[in-house]
Amino acid sequence: MKYQALYRKYRPKNFDEVSGQKITVKILKNSIRNKKIAHAYLFYGPRGTGKTSIAKIFSRAVNCLDNNNGIQCEKCNNCLLSNEKECVDIIEIDAASNNGVDEIRELKNKVNFVPSELKYKVYIIDEVHMLSIGAFNALLKTLEEPPEHIIFILATTEINKVPATIISRCQTLEFMKIKENDIKEKLKEISEKEKIKIENNAIEEIAKYSNGGLRDAIGLLEKAISYSEDEININTIKEISGNISDEELQNFLLLFENKNIEAILNKINEFYNNGIDLIKLTNDLIEYEKNIIINQKEYNSNKCLIIKKLDELSNSMKKSENPKIIFEVTLLDMMLDENNNSSNNKKNVIKKNEEEININQTQNIKNDLKKIRVSNTLCNPEKQIIIDIRNKWNELKNLAFDTEYGNLARLLSSDIMPVAASSQNIILTSKLIGISEQINNDIYKVDEIFEKIFQKKYKTICLSETEWNQYIEMYKVDKNSFKYIEENDIVKNEKNNLRKKARELFEEI
Repeated sequence: MKYQALYRKYRPKNFDEVSGQKITVKILKNSIRNKKIAHAYLFYGPRGTGKTSIAKIFSRAVNCLDNNNGIQCEKCNNCLLSNEKECVDIIEIDAASNNGVDEIRELKNKVNFVPSELKYKVYIIDEVHMLSIGAFNALLKTLEEPPEHIIFILATTEINKVPATIISRCQTLEFMKIKENDIKEKLKEISEKEKIKIENNAIEEIAKYSNGGLRDAIGLLEKAISYSEDEININTIKEISGNISDEELQNFLLLFENKNIEAILNKINEFYNNGIDLIKLTNDLIEYEKNIIINQKEYNSNKCLIIKKLDELSNSMKKSENPKIIFEVTLLDMMLDENNNSSNNKKNVIKKNEEEININQTQNIKNDLKKIRVSNTLCNPEKQIIIDIRNKWNELKNLAFDTEYGNLARLLSSDIMPVAASSQNIILTSKLIGISEQINNDIYKVDEIFEKIFQKKYKTICLSETEWNQYIEMYKVDKNSFKYIEENDIVKNEKNNLRKKARELFEEI
């Protein structure tokens, strides 16, 4: 016997077998029982939630000669006829491939013919939003005043693309995402009937991953059967769905908590190159952090803040053409922000006065260097230089995968904007204060990047947008206050030494 895909084999045959659409099922069953059949229905909702399956069930139930509370008897002549693939009175049309005016006009010519064998001739138009404007207009009059023997069932995943004039002529039924519990029950039923060895947590993972789509859940189960040689476990599901294990999530979060920036960026590259969906990874991180809070049974403000920021990150990535860069930049900013927010706690851990002084000195040197480089830029700004630099800014992407400069080059190209330049200096800005600090921590390496890209030595500095706006106001009041200051190389050496000590200090925490 020819193999049949599980989602087809276990497609519901009547309303009682439908999973997760209780409201829609009840409305349709009652309309059949009370003999109040609408001339046109519009089923809308996410893919894999049963729109086409229920359309087929309804088309058979409404034609049954002896239905019981909206359930077809499967014994009468109409049930036997409607169950055949060649039934001429139940017509399925794929609007994606039959979306023109001519196809709909041909349909209009046929609707006046009475059914050949059944009570009603039912037209199921799938993906109706794919019809052209002309096709919708051609369908409009037929929907408004169809013959009594005709029922239209329109199905779509994108109701926003269906004209309001069409919607107003149909009884609309929304198909909701199927609840995880309903999906789990269906998967358990299939597993038992098919004698599939699968762990409960693997079923839970499939239900979670399918995002309310039962067809996707059954498809993933079938893929797992082909992939696994033994009992299907949660790691099997994570591997074939492109997710990462809880252990990898834990290790990733540990790198995040330890603020290991280089390791985090390398890990993100590894995930990305292995085809991991970064939006799904973000949602998994949210779920993992949430479960930690629940298991610890205590409110953790820091983890709650992380969850909130990760949720914002997930939404931002959905709208971005380059979610990887958004993911990298946001995580870096979160780590650096956490450094700032938790500085008081760190001071309680740091006991050595000498080390505290070194950190303060480092900050002073950063501030001095910032003032020097800003002043040296604004004392003699040259507009053409900044124009030339902006025109070549995209060339930074050429270093995106460089082993030495890649991380910084990606930061520069994604979040940084050059705003002012002189013959020797450049001012950069970032919307995120954490990113500007990250750039300034490696400012001499940034200088090297600029020399490679722009073929000239520049001394750069990065400001947050707030800082830059403050300098603009100062410049407007008295631009002569910005004087050229000789930058001392000792500052560079001292800064590098103190920064090294500071890093060693923080590693002890």
